[in-house]
Amino acid sequence: MSLFQVQQCLFDYLRALENAPPGDKPEINLAGYDLTEEEQRALREQDVGAIYAMGTHPVIINGYCRALGYKRADYRPLLQAAASPERRRTRWQQS
Repeated sequence: MSLFQVQQCLFDYLRALENAPPGDKPEINLAGYDLTEEEQRALREQDVGAIYAMGTHPVIINGYCRALGYKRADYRPLLQAAASPERRRTRWQQS
């Protein structure tokens, strides 16, 4: 897994959207990036939760979700579902 490649792909996609004619949304181009099959699937299927779980920078996720038409309240549950909080025990709870 290459987080840099995922982020670079998303960044390039967002730049391509800036230059696209109004009303014409290009597909994300995965060619030229060293991505695993899971990364390709997440990007192709626009799986925001999986992209977030990979560790993608929140600013890139925000831009990507906004480009997909999500509002913050719409994509927040997708991020929360992907986050698995680490279970911790304080020192006095350890056995």
